Amino acid sequence: MRSTSLLFISSLLLLSSTPSCLESGNGTPITRQEFDADRAWQDLEYLVDLGPRRMDTPQSAATRSYIRKELEPLGWEFEELPFPVSPPQGAQRKGNLTGVNLIARRPGTEKGELWFCSHYDTYDLPRFVGANDSGSSTAMLMEMARQWAGPKPREGMSLVLCWFDGEEPFHPLPWDDHNNSTFGSRWLSEKMQADGSLKEIRCLVLLDMVADRQLGVSIESMSSGWIRGIFEKTAAGLGHKQLFVDRREIKDDHLPFLRKGVPAADLIDFRFGPGNSWWHTREDTLDKCSAKSMKILGETVLTALPLLEEAARARR
Repeated sequence: MRSTSLLFISSLLLLSSTPSCLESGNGTPITRQEFDADRAWQDLEYLVDLGPRRMDTPQSAATRSYIRKELEPLGWEFEELPFPVSPPQGAQRKGNLTGVNLIARRPGTEKGELWFCSHYDTYDLPRFVGANDSGSSTAMLMEMARQWAGPKPREGMSLVLCWFDGEEPFHPLPWDDHNNSTFGSRWLSEKMQADGSLKEIRCLVLLDMVADRQLGVSIESMSSGWIRGIFEKTAAGLGHKQLFVDRREIKDDHLPFLRKGVPAADLIDFRFGPGNSWWHTREDTLDKCSAKSMKILGETVLTALPLLEEAARARR
């Protein structure tokens, strides 16, 4: 991901934190959903122990295998979607590569899909283990999957979890929206637009860099306003009024979908270390991360799901 501008929203400081129970637009009570941060932390430790998880490596394949081993027994239907990647001229890696997007689906009883996403590849820098970027969001999505699992089709829209491959640019070249980043999300959005399935996505939420000890999440400024509003309301209702600190423009995996008309939002803490100095460096290690941070944001996303679904249903 790349940050290109910053806009502080002072009104966030005025959000109150009193209710322990939220209400949806029609007055339906929404109950706080607990997030098992200890279990998510164990997933994060496992991923970091794998080492660098760069695209088209044994560690990348091991990551997919681990996700499937943990979640397939719970009823999630998995699909692996390979796509071709050619590193641009000047990249350290050479030759034709194959990325793989990993999709898990729990069918619903009504039309429409709610997508929750992360990228699972690490920055293409040797010995970069990516505890926060991308280990934390990969693990958070896994734990949400455990809590959203069920043996039967869920009442409501289908839930789709997507772990994108190839979000990161090839080292040492800079981020480029067209040929050196977001390879998996760009490929998948094009494929779904071509086959007509893109219109089934009613809401897409992207998680990225979510375990910083000094948590301060941006809701990316190009994100859909109604999704942004639901997350701000949910965080305030749960007593996490300091969770969302600003809105800023950040290039990330949600944009290929947003640009094609899919309602989408990116929740990302792009302040990792002093002046973001740990981002894309070998300082991105477990000791810089916190299970408490994962719990705060994980709880917010879990609790927001009914509100997101209700709003998406009303927009049809």
